Parts: sequence; C-alpha cells; structure tokens
Amino acid sequence: MKRVLCLLLIACSIHVWGQDFASKFMEQCAKEDGEIQCQTVSPIMMEKLMDTMTTPNGDRDEEVPEYLLSKLKSARIITATKQSEKLFREAEQLIEKNKNRFSPLVENQPGQNNKVFVRKHDEVIRELVVLNLNPDEKTLTIVNLTGNMDDRFMKILSSGKLKQD
Repeated sequence: MKRVLCLLLIACSIHVWGQDFASKFMEQCAKEDGEIQCQTVSPIMMEKLMDTMTTPNGDRDEEVPEYLLSKLKSARIITATKQSEKLFREAEQLIEKNKNRFSPLVENQPGQNNKVFVRKHDEVIRELVVLNLNPDEKTLTIVNLTGNMDDRFMKILSSGKLKQD
C-alpha cells in the first residue's frame, strides 16, 4: 500500500511540475471566449524561422539553425489583446508563486513591461519565459521555450546571429 501511495505521489508531482509555464498559464487564465491564444510552434515551422536568420554580410550560416533546433524541445507563444495588463500581472504572479523554479535572467525593475525568467538545472537553462506587455497596442505576448539552452544558445538568440566563441 505504501508503494502504491508513493508511486501515486510521484506521478502527481511529475504531472504538476512537468508542465511548462505556458501550459500552466493557459490552465489558470484561459477563458472560453478566446481572449487568450496559445500557439505551439512545430519543428517544421521552427526550421522555416531559422532559415531566415542570416549573418551580417547576408549569407546564411548553416550551423545556426541546426544548433538552435538541437537545443529546443518546444516553443509556445501566448498572445492576448483583451485585459492584457491584468493578464500580464497574473503571469507575474504565477512566476512569483513558482519563484523556487524561476529566476529573472536579468534584474527586472518594478513597472517594467519586458521581463525574462529562466528555470535552470546544473547551469543549463531548461525553460525560458519572456513576458512582454505593449500598453500602446494593449497586447500581451508570452514566449515560452523549453529545452537544453546553454550560453552559446542565449548569445545566438539575443544577437540574432552566430558569434564565434
């Protein structure tokens, strides 16, 4: 009986903690009227996006798409055009509630509309969450990447081009 309870407890904890941020946010905040949209970017679409990356002289670096795709497991983009400020605050609260899992990538200032958080394990970023509120357009965008992202991945992602290490 104890073994069954332990297995059940482990299975429940994997289910609860196994969700990425986008899934958890959609579970808690998505309304039936379609105010929030969540798009999962397929591997084929990721390849097409990577095909658009070029080096400064306009040549495409074949190594960049392959490397970036090898580090990603999933990419989800959440957008909301109604109640975007309220949903931005809810996303912040969800991150705060899970502060033992997520930490800011850079120090976020209060009232800032762009925030980046990471979930790390052994110095490897397992999950990257970008919260962006555009108050002028009243739009919330959340980008959620999961995988095994290292420093090189982050350099490429932040620069849009391959930097020689």
